[in-house]
Amino acid sequence: MRLVRDTTLYHENAIFETSSGPISFDSSHIYRGTLEGDDNARVHGIITKDGLFDGTVVTAADEIYIEPVTRYRRLVRRNADVRYHTIAYRVNDIVMPVTGQMQRQYVTGGLIENVSLNQTLNSPRQTFNNAFTKEFYPRDDTINRSNSIYGGDVDKDRLIRVLRNRKSVDPKKTTCMLYLQADHTFFDHYKSEEACIEVMTRHVQRVNSIYRYTDFNQDEHPDNISFMIKRIKIYGNDALDNPSYRFTGKYGVEEYLELFSEENYDAFCLAYMFTYRDFEKGTLGLAWTGDLKNAGGVCEKNGHYRGSMKSLNTGIITLLNYGKHVPPAVSHVTLAHEIGHNFGSPHDPDRCSPGGEDGNFIMFARATSGDKRNNNRFSPCSLLSINPVLNTKARSTKGCFAEQQTAICGNGVVEDGEECDCGWEEDCNDPCCHPQRLHHAPFEIPCRLTENAVCSPSQGPCCSPECSLRNGEKCRDNNGCRDASFCDGLTPQCPPSINKPNKTICNEEFVCFMGECTGSICLAYGLESCQCSAGPIDPPTKSCELCCKLPGEDQACISSFEWNSPPYEIPDMMSKPGTPCNDYNGYCDIYQRCREVDPTGPLATLRRLLLSDMSMERVHRWITDRWYAITLGILGIISSLIILTISFSKRSKANLRMLYTTSEDSSIRHLHTEPENDRPKWIIGTISAKNISRIKRRILETMKRIASPRKTSDLMPLPPDHLSRSVKM
Repeated sequence: MRLVRDTTLYHENAIFETSSGPISFDSSHIYRGTLEGDDNARVHGIITKDGLFDGTVVTAADEIYIEPVTRYRRLVRRNADVRYHTIAYRVNDIVMPVTGQMQRQYVTGGLIENVSLNQTLNSPRQTFNNAFTKEFYPRDDTINRSNSIYGGDVDKDRLIRVLRNRKSVDPKKTTCMLYLQADHTFFDHYKSEEACIEVMTRHVQRVNSIYRYTDFNQDEHPDNISFMIKRIKIYGNDALDNPSYRFTGKYGVEEYLELFSEENYDAFCLAYMFTYRDFEKGTLGLAWTGDLKNAGGVCEKNGHYRGSMKSLNTGIITLLNYGKHVPPAVSHVTLAHEIGHNFGSPHDPDRCSPGGEDGNFIMFARATSGDKRNNNRFSPCSLLSINPVLNTKARSTKGCFAEQQTAICGNGVVEDGEECDCGWEEDCNDPCCHPQRLHHAPFEIPCRLTENAVCSPSQGPCCSPECSLRNGEKCRDNNGCRDASFCDGLTPQCPPSINKPNKTICNEEFVCFMGECTGSICLAYGLESCQCSAGPIDPPTKSCELCCKLPGEDQACISSFEWNSPPYEIPDMMSKPGTPCNDYNGYCDIYQRCREVDPTGPLATLRRLLLSDMSMERVHRWITDRWYAITLGILGIISSLIILTISFSKRSKANLRMLYTTSEDSSIRHLHTEPENDRPKWIIGTISAKNISRIKRRILETMKRIASPRKTSDLMPLPPDHLSRSVKM
């Protein structure tokens, strides 16, 4: 590999911080380059704090990922007797926890159920459950091209608007500034702030390799759209004691995105949260969708939505799926897919989902293998959706995209025109390189090798602190599929190792490929990996059995449980959880069952039932046809309320009458009238002081009985006419 420092990932004033405060991070160990003998190949990676290369090699034929082995604890435990430090794998040979684009397998869960009613904001896109956002997008019509499988009716008005918008686009505004955060679960998995930052940086680096070479405006030239990290914040476990930290509990993916969106991110093009949570249904990501008519997506400013202030230029990514670590081959494209939603792309419709030998595109709504030609590209449908959003929201004179920054000596990154870059003099510990200074001597030009220095340790492991090239020292260990490598005294980079033959069996269920133990065991027997289909009489685990087939397009896919005859005596094996199954329409779970992916999501179904135009029309029709039932129901409710009111009113009056009770022992004589000359005559009995006391006591006892309900038959209320008008003492 021929590598140079990658200076395009961090803003010159990038901020690194934790929940405890600012930290320093050396960004000088990020590299990009090509392969020797293949200038068309692309290499991106980081030298980790442990001195290991974590990166990607992309050629015309392969895409190879290289990672520290410590990220795969099960592999470390299985090979405890051998000291491995790095693993590498080819995308189309690995057993993926959620392949290539599994990320979109669940991406658009509808976080905002009432969006279609008020049209105030768009719904988030959840990798890949396309919930109920279809109504919120512009039409997905694509430009009709001859001999194109994506042909369709041309939306002429929209095409004219797209072409007209090009005039207002600033061609220099090509950079989206990012704010990346990682919650305590992410930190808990990677154990250090540096490791978290390295993983997040690799995601942006890989996404850049996709977006930078995409021709969004379809003028036959890449638009050089890229992403630059302006701020990173890592929440450690100490954040759990901070009342302002929002992510202490367990949340569904929609609720988690809403919590993350409560902060103000106006200073950034996009903000993303990295987490290590196992969201429902294998969800790997969620993002707000960009749109020209509604709020949400790239460059969206903080505003009042659904009763609170929110920033809708956000998204989330998780690296845990069905209890397994998500490999970067999946999570990198997950981030690219989610940003595609931020940029305005819905999931690809059928006409932009060709499948076949070239595979489906990045915005495909279901799972893909990740190794096909189209898997890391945007479809014509996506391009037509994304371009007007970028032109209006991001690249216009008022858009939030920034111009690319030029090389700066002192930022710790070796850029074009620099021999080295160890930072400013107060930070530089490299005796082989002149640091940047406010005032330097004429013979101490910053970012140049010091006198007599042959190299700088920052250029590679084969340069010593004495500024000389190492020779014969080990710079790479033997990993079982690749011999150790030793410095050759010619370059500061570690020379390539000699790989063991491909298809050499390693770790029982894998084979060596390109020097790493990551290939499918099918390759060791001259077979190809494939996916079995369960028949009507097959067990439910059939689709999740490890299967191989003879080379060729029309060969049958046979389970490893059936390859029992020489020379194909393959061990009986099941696919790992998260492996694609059923022709990439689902994923194997931990019980070896193939769980099909619903590209629309459960919230979309709920919305269709409650809020869709068709549902509302059905409700209206039902009310019109059965008006009498509605009328009877309303009358029934009113009648019930009247009956309840009368019932409680009678009970209240009865309780009042209980105060005036009598008995044979009462000292109060009943008041009554006797006719005399047709006029009533009041007869009033006398009441002694003793009787008054007894009356008071009796009234109190009656009040207690009212407070403590008893059978009303115990009390004898007086007739209304016997209520005394006056009492003579």
